[in-house]
Amino acid sequence: MIRRAYDPELATKIVREVPLFFTFSDQEISALLQRSNIYSYHKDETIIHADERIKQMYIILKGRVRVVDLSISGEERVMAFRHRGDYFGDMGLLDGKTDFATVIAMEPCRVILISKSTFDEFFMDNNEALRQVITVLCRRLRESWLFHNIIGINDAESKIRATLAHYSTTLGMRDSNGVIINSVFSQQNIADRVQITRETVARVLKKMKDQHEIEMVGRHYKLLPMFFDKYRQSQLYKTLASGMQQQEAASFEAAPLNQ
Repeated sequence: MIRRAYDPELATKIVREVPLFFTFSDQEISALLQRSNIYSYHKDETIIHADERIKQMYIILKGRVRVVDLSISGEERVMAFRHRGDYFGDMGLLDGKTDFATVIAMEPCRVILISKSTFDEFFMDNNEALRQVITVLCRRLRESWLFHNIIGINDAESKIRATLAHYSTTLGMRDSNGVIINSVFSQQNIADRVQITRETVARVLKKMKDQHEIEMVGRHYKLLPMFFDKYRQSQLYKTLASGMQQQEAASFEAAPLNQ
């Protein structure tokens, strides 16, 4: 990783949009940035190794990372994706223990590194900021539980449908007739996330396009009303709606439908 120069004004703007810093003044954000380091990572560079004792928290200014579990043979099981405005490493700062996963840059990334001493100074006496940390940790737990259920089913189409529906709630931008997932996911990204082949993902996505459930807006997936109609009729939706995932599934009710 290489220390890079950065645009303080742009960094302040991005950090201000992170929920963790909603209660921070411009002066506090500026002071935080002055006390922190900003690093760049190349595509496929490892940012955190599993079982590494975390001494800093990371906030993504640019790019995307994947959180993976590595097998003894080096095979990856994708556990999550993180994007601009997301942060990670905070659990280690809170409990002083090692991380449980490896974090790898999916593309060139720029991140803020906040040391434990700086974190303690700015966050430990800030109840609102700590509540945001807890909120994100709870959201990640629900996401992990969601994909644990998705991976356990045998129907590839249901896996892909539930994955796209999930990202429509966490990364979605609505327009007049659908939800655009505001991040670029390759077919291989989706395949890795739910443990199926890229060829299967390509086949299912083509079927969804032919049936006018999804379309592409540039490199972004747009989910159309027919997509949400079919998802709500699926057995997987009903399963997720019945237990711990009731909130997750219910959030799809707000998806746009034909008027």
